[in-house]
Amino acid sequence: MKSSERRKLILDYLEKNHIGYTIDLAEELNVSPITIHRDFSAMASKGLLTIIRGGAVLNRGTSVLYSLNFRQNQFPLEKKRIAEYCANLVSDGMTVFIDCGSTAEKIAELLRSKRNVTFMTNSLDTAHILSSSENNTLIMTPGIFSEKLRGFAGQMTTDFMSRFNVDIIFLGAQGIDIGGGLSSPYHIDAETKRILIKHAKKIVVASDHSKFGKIFFETIAMLNEINLIVTDTGIQSDILKAIENHSANIIAV
Repeated sequence: MKSSERRKLILDYLEKNHIGYTIDLAEELNVSPITIHRDFSAMASKGLLTIIRGGAVLNRGTSVLYSLNFRQNQFPLEKKRIAEYCANLVSDGMTVFIDCGSTAEKIAELLRSKRNVTFMTNSLDTAHILSSSENNTLIMTPGIFSEKLRGFAGQMTTDFMSRFNVDIIFLGAQGIDIGGGLSSPYHIDAETKRILIKHAKKIVVASDHSKFGKIFFETIAMLNEINLIVTDTGIQSDILKAIENHSANIIAV
C-alpha cells in the first residue's frame, strides 16, 4: 500500500474516531507501529493532526485548512463529475474566473478545448493547466502567494479584480452550511472570495459533499448570494433537501 493511500485511511479513521492510537492503527492497517508513527509525523507537518502520547488526534478547528496537495487526492471521481457539469456551463466567448482548489483544477482541464474564452485565475496550478490552451486568453492575478491555497490572494488580488467583470466564476469553499453560508478557515482567502463574488454575473460554487454542514472561521457569503451550487451524489439527502428548501439552487451530479 502506498503511503498516500495509507494516510487517507488514517484520516478516515480519525474522522470517525477523532483519536487513533499507534498500536490500534498498526493492527488495523497491517503495518508496523514505526510506519504509523512516520505517517503521523508527516500528517502533523501538514496540520492535519496533532501527535499525542501513543497516538494522534484529528485537527478539527475552524482555522484548519488542509493543504491543496492533500485535497487533490480526495474524492477524484466525484470531483470529475462536478467538473464535467460545470464545464458545460461555459460557452465560447465567455470570460471565466477559476478560483483556487482541487475541483477548480478539474474544471480548468475540461475547459482547455474551448475557443475565444478569457480565463482569469488566482491559482498557480490552474494557470499552468490553461497556459497551453490555444485560441484563448489567460490572465493571472497578482497577490500574495499561499502555499496551502497554491495561489494568490489579498489586497493586490482584489484591487486588480475590481477592474473587471466576468460572466461566470467557479468558486470553492471549505465549509457550506445553511446558517453559516460559505466559509473559509483562512482570512485572506475569504476576503479575496468576497470581492470576486461582486464582479461576477453568475456565481457557481463547485464543492464535493464533504464540505457540507461545516462552518469555518470566516464567512464568505450566504447561500442566497450564490446562483448555483454543484456537488456530488454523496451529499446527505437531508442536507440536500434542507438547502433546496432554503431556496438555494443546488444540483448533485
